[in-house]
Amino acid sequence: MGENKGELPLGREPTRREFLKRSALGSVFMMLAPDAALPASVGHQVELKTGWKIISARNVSAPDQEISSLSFDASRWHSIPRMPATVLQALEDAGVYKDLYFGMNLTKTVPPDLWKQDWWYRTTFEAPEGEVHSLIFNGINYRADVWLNGHLIADKRHVVGMYNSFEFIVSKCIHTGKTNVLAVRVTPEQKLPGINGVELADSWLDWIGKYVGYRDPKRNIFISFVPDRNAGVWKRVFLSTTGKVLVRNPYVVTDLPLPETSPAQLTVYCDLRNGVSDLVSGILHGEISRPGKPAITFQQRVTLAGNETKEVAFTPEAYSQLSVHNPDLWWPYQWGEPALYQLKLEFRIDGRVSDSSTSDFGIRKVTQHRDSDNNFPKVGTGGNFYLKVNGKDFLMRGGCYAPDLLFRNDPNRDRAIALYAKDLGANMLRWELKIADDTMLERADREGIGVMQGWMCCMQWEKWKEWDAEDHWVALASLRARIRNLRHHPAAFIWANGSDGRPPEPIRSEYHQILKELHWQNAVVDTCSNYKKDAQGHTLWNGIHMLGPYSWRPPYYWFSGGFPAAQGACAEQGDNESIPPFSSLKKFIPSDKLWPINEYWFYHAGAIRGNNTLETIRKVVEKRYGPPTGAEDFCKKAQLAHYENTRAQFEDFAASAWATHKMTLYWMLDNQWPSFFGHLIDYYLNPGGAYFGAKKGLRPLSIVFDYYATGDRRTAHIYLVNQTLKTHGGLKAMVRVYNLDGSVMSSMELEGLSAGPISRQRVTSISRIAGVSSTYFVRCQLADESGAPIVDNLYWQSTTDDNMGGAQNDKAFILNQVSWADFTALNTMQTAEVGISGSISRAGEESRVAITLTNPSSHVAFFMRAEVIRGPDGDEVLPVTYEDNYITLFPKESKTLWARFRTADLGGRKAHLRLEGYNVNRRTATIE
Repeated sequence: MGENKGELPLGREPTRREFLKRSALGSVFMMLAPDAALPASVGHQVELKTGWKIISARNVSAPDQEISSLSFDASRWHSIPRMPATVLQALEDAGVYKDLYFGMNLTKTVPPDLWKQDWWYRTTFEAPEGEVHSLIFNGINYRADVWLNGHLIADKRHVVGMYNSFEFIVSKCIHTGKTNVLAVRVTPEQKLPGINGVELADSWLDWIGKYVGYRDPKRNIFISFVPDRNAGVWKRVFLSTTGKVLVRNPYVVTDLPLPETSPAQLTVYCDLRNGVSDLVSGILHGEISRPGKPAITFQQRVTLAGNETKEVAFTPEAYSQLSVHNPDLWWPYQWGEPALYQLKLEFRIDGRVSDSSTSDFGIRKVTQHRDSDNNFPKVGTGGNFYLKVNGKDFLMRGGCYAPDLLFRNDPNRDRAIALYAKDLGANMLRWELKIADDTMLERADREGIGVMQGWMCCMQWEKWKEWDAEDHWVALASLRARIRNLRHHPAAFIWANGSDGRPPEPIRSEYHQILKELHWQNAVVDTCSNYKKDAQGHTLWNGIHMLGPYSWRPPYYWFSGGFPAAQGACAEQGDNESIPPFSSLKKFIPSDKLWPINEYWFYHAGAIRGNNTLETIRKVVEKRYGPPTGAEDFCKKAQLAHYENTRAQFEDFAASAWATHKMTLYWMLDNQWPSFFGHLIDYYLNPGGAYFGAKKGLRPLSIVFDYYATGDRRTAHIYLVNQTLKTHGGLKAMVRVYNLDGSVMSSMELEGLSAGPISRQRVTSISRIAGVSSTYFVRCQLADESGAPIVDNLYWQSTTDDNMGGAQNDKAFILNQVSWADFTALNTMQTAEVGISGSISRAGEESRVAITLTNPSSHVAFFMRAEVIRGPDGDEVLPVTYEDNYITLFPKESKTLWARFRTADLGGRKAHLRLEGYNVNRRTATIE
């Protein structure tokens, strides 16, 4: 067959080599395929997404070969409304199981043994004329026998690995111009870590709790997974029709002569595959284009032996036109435009296009570094990890992304999550495995949001001692597949070979060799955790810690400087006990189980001790805000707590010294199912207190109060923060302290302030104020030189401080405090009647609502949430982005904020407004 660089070295895959020799078809070809949702018009690829059906193999008595024949009757199989789909998603979509995320339905209505049986997927399709036909499977979990028109294309010894990808040349058994039958017999992941070995699929680990998965009573082992273990044809399937030569895996490596950014050096790679047994010669032609820029063209002659795969490169040394002067750079969105270029490759034989490929890329350079911070030797020595993007220090502040629990492929949902991330001000998203469809990656490319991907913690991918020979080659093959998929995305900043652990030798070296062979141009770390030294005394960490916390913290914690977790570079930290707004809670907790908190809540709370009973957030709400009177009151008070915590976390990593603060990624950005497990955006895409607190903390230009956190805690510092690349001058700051009734206790104004690029500076300090009310407000406002407001930050404070004691009390998953701030006086605030009005405008598919809040009363109107709703009594329009929310208005003040949403999400109803607040009566209003 010739050399195939799409596979692992033959010495590592004897079973695969033997399979290729045994194949009765002779020309069957296995190749790691690009995991991209390519348009049907490019590369002659058509997605096979309709006509699929599914059934348990237990319910089929026919021979496997017969199932892929046209005469087989599959009329009683369950139709799959949308593909790709895991087994459980397909069955829910077909109506076999209903409303799986409500209450305890996931375990009460679904048999627990779906993973113990094989499942058939079957579809039919028409095949156009062509010289070479191939089938591309971007992802099958976990094993499969693939049949086409009665022929076994590949069996489950070779089609293995959830994160592996495959391409099979099927020219000899395709029926052009006729109906073809494709049948895939899927075998779910069968092994159980700690019991009988591992298989390198995925795991939701502690994310879905002790109720969903498998328990071994003899060993007291519980492994969390959904009943089908996410088995199935879970990524897209394509039919490729080409000439003799296939173009695969296009990639552009970009380099910049930093600190200069011109000229950019471009190196273009792709794999060419000869799909026939004869020698073929032709021209590989390339073109790089971008509107407003001259096109760059290049070509070379390539000869391929029969069935040969060859990597072809165009270097700037050999092709001077690939040295590009004054390029448009791809920047993170807060720094500039994420400019995209297009690469088009065509292989031409005698002037005729055999195959083509079109992909986008960005010109930028990401470099990784370690600083000299060794203040916390227990975390590790060697300094904190950080990035530079195009030569600029890049403070990473973002969140951890996860797809739907059943891996539903929903581009609209991913679009909403990506836009929420950008609305927040997040500049980095992390995937800990769960690498689903490309939708989010493509969004990140276009929106200018950095991405970190890598293998998962704790379970299969870090159970190296339990790996067998198959696991070894599956791991390496999966890495090749993922890097081929990831490397051309300009948003791809970091690959992590390990999460909580670090791969041992020789696996670690093999991973690095693959990254080198595939020309990975971005950062790579072997672990995201602060692990101990090895037997030789070598430090096992890469400058990133995972000290948490994974539960709520008082705001002063982040600024105090006394807790290692609140400094350095952290790949995940946040609150695992995130309470959504009450409107979301009612959608997944049965009405008779809403209060008091009970097992139905715990079912949706994850598996980690303490977190799984919402221990910390219940304590926080009761001690700081007073015992809740019911579920709605609990949710209302929880939004206050979440707002405080998330704002302080992100403010700390902007306002504190760059020397000791490099990265904080919130655990998690979004919910994989309706859950209390940490998130900023709940499953219903409803942004609550955590979201709007984080949004304030992520403002690129802001003024920040440090909660009297440092020293003897008698003085608070006020910081001016600028995370942009521009200097902002002529700024005006106002800092006021108010009693709970709105009377002013202290006021100062600062004019003529200037903030340089990527900077933070202390601009003033305020001492404790005698005689202030037990709960009081600190208000920090910033305006530009024209007087236009930039940010209005309100902090509620107590004359009794939160105090966690020393760092020894900082346990990642639980909260220990010596004393608590007391905000119960908020419950005594006099009612403020606030007016709400709005006007709507439309542009294309989007609606924009101006919401004006007016407080004519003599009382403070505290923590108000304005909502755009469907009709006068409907639900909130979701997804939606608000300029700001959870607003506080002082007496006689008014404020206008903007909301944006897709007009179609109104569902044909007229938009109305609803307002509620901590001491504001709920009311609705029409929109003019």
